Amino acid sequence: MRTLVLLLVLVNFAVAQKIPAFSVTDDELVKIAQKLRDVDENGAKRGQIQINYQQHTTTRDDSDAAKDKFFTKVDSSLLRKPSYELYLNMMDNFNKQTGVTEPKVSEKEEKDEVGKFLTHVLATKPMQELYSWFKQKKHPIATNPTVFRYWIGQLWFSHYSRALGRPDTSGFEHVFIGEIKNNEVSGMHNWLRFYTLEKNSTQNFDYKGYIVKRFNVMAALKFKWDRDLKRSGSILIGTSPEFDMALYTLCFLSRRGRDTCNVELNGCPLQITSYEIYQQNKVYIGSIFPSAGRITEQCRRQNS
Repeated sequence: MRTLVLLLVLVNFAVAQKIPAFSVTDDELVKIAQKLRDVDENGAKRGQIQINYQQHTTTRDDSDAAKDKFFTKVDSSLLRKPSYELYLNMMDNFNKQTGVTEPKVSEKEEKDEVGKFLTHVLATKPMQELYSWFKQKKHPIATNPTVFRYWIGQLWFSHYSRALGRPDTSGFEHVFIGEIKNNEVSGMHNWLRFYTLEKNSTQNFDYKGYIVKRFNVMAALKFKWDRDLKRSGSILIGTSPEFDMALYTLCFLSRRGRDTCNVELNGCPLQITSYEIYQQNKVYIGSIFPSAGRITEQCRRQNS
């Protein structure tokens, strides 16, 4: 009977071909986002990450405003945390060029690595807190843990097409890994991915200055990946993979398109912008990225 109920929930959610609407206020989003941050025990602590913003630039400026790397220090103990290691293990699974069918590795290797990542991440405090919150809100994504896992996997890891009609991308690849489309870098909104590419000399990754800076909290950066430019790519800084996934999932299901998800991180106002993509009667994460609000006194005081 439980299996039948589960199937009915999954089918009803999929057949609707739309993300179910539910009632959530802006104040509720601020509070749950702060709770996710409070329980992010694997996020970087003060001093574990050091960055070097260097000079300001603009999206139209072709000069290089940063001679040195953005990250000057990342505590190696962070990279040994299980969620970080499992994330790093998946980085070689993807073809960075759109229009090329995924995965780059065998389907079995991809399935195993994604499965291990999901199993671990869904047991972390930010994702458990997110599940409990959705369940309290009676959202169908959190009918039970099995349904929740299914939809996190579907939204983030199922392949869909971004170019040439081929299954060449996923929400996770776009947001957490980055890809190349029309000779420009697309996506890549994760600090750990930025750091690993910057550290790897074979990737020809060149930080070129900041567009927006919010201390060690969030930044919008210009960079070049081999021959391809990202005029402005925004990242949260020092957050764990599970926190990013929890926050972005929260915002994706709550506010999309022009309706931004307005939250605070370390006292700094942020807007999270999300876009969905529908293909073959399924919904996928198209893109999710942070933008900075004004610098408040609380933001300055907590992060200076």
